[in-house]
Amino acid sequence: MPDPNRLRWNPLPEPAPGTDWLAGLWTLGGNGDATQRTGMAVHLYHANASMERVFGDADGELLIVPERGGLLLRTELGLLAVHPGEVALVPRGVRFRVELLEETARGYVCENYGAPFQLPDLGPIGANGLANARDFRAPVAAYEDVEGPVEVVNKYCGNLWSATYGHSPLDVVAWHGNHTPYVYDLRRFNVIGTISYDHPDPSIFTVLTSPSDTPGSRASTSSSSPRAGWSARTPSARRTSTGT
Repeated sequence: MPDPNRLRWNPLPEPAPGTDWLAGLWTLGGNGDATQRTGMAVHLYHANASMERVFGDADGELLIVPERGGLLLRTELGLLAVHPGEVALVPRGVRFRVELLEETARGYVCENYGAPFQLPDLGPIGANGLANARDFRAPVAAYEDVEGPVEVVNKYCGNLWSATYGHSPLDVVAWHGNHTPYVYDLRRFNVIGTISYDHPDPSIFTVLTSPSDTPGSRASTSSSSPRAGWSARTPSARRTSTGT
C-alpha cells in the first residue's frame, strides 16, 4: 500500500574505490513512462573515478546538477566543463563520458522523458530576462581518434545495454544544428521579483521548462539566486530545484 507520509533519506554513502559516474547513479524516484515519452526521473550520483566507458541515454535528456566537485563531459560534439552553481544538459541519444575534475563528485540528475527542455515564454517581461539564450555555453570543439575496444553503454526503455566498439564513438569532427549539449551558469540568471507586495508564483524563477499536453503539468528547473538578506545583511544561498 502506498504511504502518503513525507519521506526523508540520508546522503549517499561514500562510494567504493573505482566508482565512476554511471556506477554511482542512484534513482530516487520518478513518474510517467519512458516508452511513452512522458514524465521524468530523479537520480543522485556519487563518484570517485572518471569513466573509461561511454554512455548514451535513448530514454530522455539528462540535466546534470553538480553539488560537489566539477565534471568534464566529453561528448560526441565536444567538451563541456560543469561546476557547482552550473547545470549541464545532454540531449537524448548523445553519447558522452564523465571525467572528474576533483577527487570525488556528487550531485543530481533529472532524466526528462518528455518534450526537450526549453526557455519559458517571457510574456510581459519582454525580450530579455530570466535565463537568456546568449548565456548558454555550447561544447568546445574536440574529438577522439582512438582505435581499440571501448565499452558503450546505452539506456533504452529503462534498461542498460552494453556493447564493445572497436573505436571511440566520440569521433565527430564537425557538426551543425541545435541538438547539442550545453552548460548554463546559474549566476547569469536575471531574477524577476516582487516590487510592491505578496510573493509571486515560483515560476518566475524558471530556468528551463518541458511543456506537456496537460495544462498545468510540466517539468521545470528553477533557481533561487543569491540576494541580500536585509535582516542579517548576508547573502542567501543559491538553490536549484527540479519539479513537476
